Amino acid sequence: MKNIDKVNVLKSTIIKTPIGLLTKLVAEYGISEKGSISFNEKTLVAVYIDDKKENSKLVYVVVDREGTIESYKEDDGILPTLFLSPNQENYVSVIPYHPDKELEISIPIFNRENTELPKGNRPFVGDFIGTTEYFSIFYDADIWTDTKPDKMLAIEFKNGQLKKKNNIKIPFPRDNKIFISDNEIHLLAIEEEHWIHRQIDEKGNEIKRRKIQPNHKYFSQIISLSFETESYILIEDEEGQIILEEIAVNGTSKSIEFNAMIGSYYNSWQPVKIAEDTFVTKFNGEFGNGWFTTKKDQLLELFYGKGEKGYRNILTNEFLEMDSDQIIISSVNKTTENNYAVIFYPMTERNIKNKEIFILNREIK
Repeated sequence: MKNIDKVNVLKSTIIKTPIGLLTKLVAEYGISEKGSISFNEKTLVAVYIDDKKENSKLVYVVVDREGTIESYKEDDGILPTLFLSPNQENYVSVIPYHPDKELEISIPIFNRENTELPKGNRPFVGDFIGTTEYFSIFYDADIWTDTKPDKMLAIEFKNGQLKKKNNIKIPFPRDNKIFISDNEIHLLAIEEEHWIHRQIDEKGNEIKRRKIQPNHKYFSQIISLSFETESYILIEDEEGQIILEEIAVNGTSKSIEFNAMIGSYYNSWQPVKIAEDTFVTKFNGEFGNGWFTTKKDQLLELFYGKGEKGYRNILTNEFLEMDSDQIIISSVNKTTENNYAVIFYPMTERNIKNKEIFILNREIK
């Protein structure tokens, strides 16, 4: 395959803020974010960039920790899904242009000269979770049914090359959250009044299981999950309190409540590990959105956008000023140890094209 070409299609500005470096990307006619991922201690963002005829092209934008950018154009497909191989090489699944078929191919983003164009396969509807020793793992839990099992896609690599895609149905209980660490795959689901913690292999076979008696019936996200050490689970709380459930090795639990009210929040996403026991979680709430960072049972920071143009760290009063009070947080990625990037874009009216994307590079000290 041909390597992707570097392009110059965006204007960028680097802004020093009290909480980190903010890179502002501006497209002449329109830009929309289609996912991001870590890349060699930098951030790689997939975007569609419009021309004056409203045609879109897929571009990868690499942003380093100093805020500078490089851009590359994708010619082999659309609808990107970014992921990492087990050796942490950046890959993408795209759908090649075809008048009749909608099949997906998975290819390296860079260094394609030794890659043959693969055969297409049916797209997997699910999220990239992480990697084990030889597999890249995706997971999908269909929230609209009580009868369908969860599905896992395990993409096998051998000698640094993609070998095979394995689609696996996960035995009940369904509607699991998934966590990968130290080449182990862990699942957590609700079953009656308990939580079921399982460890499975890349074929979906169960290795271990335990029943947890929690203090809360429902949970939102796995912060960390292990049979060998304490686990931390984010709890759904209608009153807006951030609560973690700490699970001991023997399965007993206790609740940790942080003195940080944010109002009712109804959405959170898979936490991103940025250092040992340190995770960043983004959320949406009734009055705004934001993100917070935890380290085991400590809340290190809590940025919340509510009623003002930007995000305020409720714990320290640090403020990130933005041009609008209607900002979407699209994703968070680790760059280096204790450093991460947050990708934002402004909300626009339906008939108005967005032309800006922001990338914040921040360090936890």
